[in-house]
Amino acid sequence: MKMRNIPFGYRMENGKIIFHPTESQAVKDIFSDYLGGQSLLKIAQSLNERQVEYLPGTTGWNKARLKRIIEDKRYIGGDGYPPIIEQRIYDKAQAVRDSRNTQKALDRTADIFRLQLSVLCEKCGEPMQRRHDSRTTYQEKWVCKSCDEVIKISDDAFLSAITECINYLIAKPNILQGDPTPTEPPVEVIRLKNEIGRMLDSPAIEKEPLKNRIFEYASLVYETLDTTQCITEMIRATLQRTGPISCHNGELTAKIAAAIILHADKTVSLTLKNGQQIRKEKNDATDSTHIAKESTHHCSDYTAGECAQHAKYYQAGSRLLPGIHQAGRTA
Repeated sequence: MKMRNIPFGYRMENGKIIFHPTESQAVKDIFSDYLGGQSLLKIAQSLNERQVEYLPGTTGWNKARLKRIIEDKRYIGGDGYPPIIEQRIYDKAQAVRDSRNTQKALDRTADIFRLQLSVLCEKCGEPMQRRHDSRTTYQEKWVCKSCDEVIKISDDAFLSAITECINYLIAKPNILQGDPTPTEPPVEVIRLKNEIGRMLDSPAIEKEPLKNRIFEYASLVYETLDTTQCITEMIRATLQRTGPISCHNGELTAKIAAAIILHADKTVSLTLKNGQQIRKEKNDATDSTHIAKESTHHCSDYTAGECAQHAKYYQAGSRLLPGIHQAGRTA
């Protein structure tokens, strides 16, 4: 990738830094357009359309590149560079930059910035992005780039909605549902089981092929086990240990939920790690819960102790292998 040895607007001649005739004029135009009210994006688009080269044969103007030029003090004569613009022009540009910065007052340590889960759009299911603009009445809002849904909700109200949803679940643990869905074993599992049976019935058992088939069969059985009940019990135990919460708990939310769904009425649903969706309606008179069609079959975020508990549920899978391990040892 091409790199500049000196800032845009200058060139080296006989060991001395001097103005680049066309680039230095472009720097003046950038400051002039910026002070005239144009955004960095518009200026970048204009430079690219006019094929103004940042490097020989390269345009590639963008907001970040222009921002560095606007903030670079070398253009007023710093670090031994001859000044291209006046101090007063530079100062005005910095004032404009500060006035346009709607993010400067943000507390990056606030809970909203420690949110660990994706916030999904109710309409299309795609991720939403938080926007903040201190110049507007509703400073915070969530925007879906996929379907253009916009929900104006303050950070405090959003986090409170999550807290209410969790407390609703803590108060009504019976709504947690995690019964495994009965399913027929895959054809490959049945085929391997029959093959192992035939190998065991053979007068001369070949140990290595039998061992390989047993491991292959056990692996497939493990993959098809429904862990929904296990995950549900882990969620239930976690909530029982925690009890009602008075404010947003990001660690707890990430432990029991896989995603947050933001609704147009400014309520939220939690998609739990067992695939169930929990929602506390605005009017407490009606409750809304349902099981998602696709469950999440993993517990990767749980602690080692909880994974040990998880393993107990998997022991049921050994019942699908009657006599196979014993036969494998004595064959």
